Amino acid sequence: MQEIENLIPHSGDMVLLDKVIEVDADSIHVQSTIGADNAFLEREYFYTFLTLEMMAQSLVVFRGLGDKESRQKLGFLLGARGFKIFKPFVRIGDTIDIITQISMQDKNGLGVYDSRAYCKEELIAEATISVLNPNSAFLEQILESKE
Repeated sequence: MQEIENLIPHSGDMVLLDKVIEVDADSIHVQSTIGADNAFLEREYFYTFLTLEMMAQSLVVFRGLGDKESRQKLGFLLGARGFKIFKPFVRIGDTIDIITQISMQDKNGLGVYDSRAYCKEELIAEATISVLNPNSAFLEQILESKE
């Protein structure tokens, strides 16, 4: 499996995922262990609201694995519905599993996904997120319409 850093435009501290556990045509499972050097720690807590960004990053990885044209292109988190937090934070050393399934996805890169975050097999957050990760042709069309 490719390194996550090669599949998303994020770099350094903004990469919140460590590895891809499993991917198929309709879903992705990624994982991240919270290290003591995590830039988003506050008083040794990693607040669960940050899993929303992890969910979004999992989708960029999902798209990048399935569509070579979309790699390193722009991606936009358009919105989140039903974002529920069941545990307010995790601690250093905890591992977060993000499991995301396609609800709707079109050929241009617009998608709606159901995503869940787990820590020690306990559901800690869930959301339905909408993202746009346009392919090259759609991105060109968007940019040309601005002229």
